[in-house]
Amino acid sequence: MDKKERIKILSRWDNKKVLVSGKYTSIKDCLEKNSGAYLRGEDLRGADLGGAYLSDAYLRGAYLGDADLGGAHLSGADLRGAHLSGADLSGADLGAASLRGADLSGADLRGAYLGGADLSGAYLGGADLRGADLRGANLGRAYLRGADLSGAYLSGAYLSGAYLGGADLRGADLSGAEHYYGSHDFAIEIIRRQKVKIFIQKEWAVIGQIVIHRFCWDTILKKYKKEGISIAKKLAKAGFDEYLKRIKEREG
Repeated sequence: MDKKERIKILSRWDNKKVLVSGKYTSIKDCLEKNSGAYLRGEDLRGADLGGAYLSDAYLRGAYLGDADLGGAHLSGADLRGAHLSGADLSGADLGAASLRGADLSGADLRGAYLGGADLSGAYLGGADLRGADLRGANLGRAYLRGADLSGAYLSGAYLSGAYLGGADLRGADLSGAEHYYGSHDFAIEIIRRQKVKIFIQKEWAVIGQIVIHRFCWDTILKKYKKEGISIAKKLAKAGFDEYLKRIKEREG
C-alpha cells in the first residue's frame, strides 16, 4: 500500500491560500478524491497526473503548465482559462470539456479526444494536435498559428474566426467543418487538395492572390468576380460550399 503524505494545493494567485490539504498518496490521488470540489485557480504546474480520472472536475483557471496529463480522463471538465502551456495531454479524453480561453500553447495533444469540446478563444499556437479528434469541437476565435493538425479529425468543427496561419492541415479530415469561410488557410488547404487540372490558368492566378496577399473573398470578387465565382463553385463540388453560399448571399 502506498504511503500517504501531507499534500497541499495552493492558489496560483495567492500562495498563502490553501485550496486542499490532507493526506494522500500523490497529487493525482488528491485531485481524484476532490474532483468535485471548487478548486478554481489551483497551482498544479509540472504535476504528474498521467491517466488521472478527473471527468467533470472543476479546474477553471488552474495552472497546469508542463503538467503530465497524458491519457487523463477529463471529459466534461471545466478548464476555462486554464494555463496548460507545454502540458502533455497526449491521448487524453477531453470530450465535451470546456477549454474556453485556455492557454494550450505548445501543448502535446497528439491523439487526444476533444469531440464536442469548447475551445473558443483558446490559445493553441504551436500545439501538437496530430491525430487529435476535434469532431464537433467549437474552435471559434481560437488561435492555432503554427499548430500541427496533420491527420486530425475536424469534421463538424466550428471554425468561425479561428486563426490557422501556418497551421499544418495535411491529411486532416475537414469534411463537414463549419463556418470556415473567413479562414484563408482553410481555403488554401482545400484548394491544395484538388487536382491541378481542376482550375484553369486564370483561376490559379487568382488563387495566388489569396495565398500571397491573403485577399479576402470580398476583395477577390471585386477584382476577379468571374474567376472567384468559378473557384467557389468548384470548391462546392468538392464538398465545401460555404464560399459559394456566401457569394450568393452577397449578390442577393
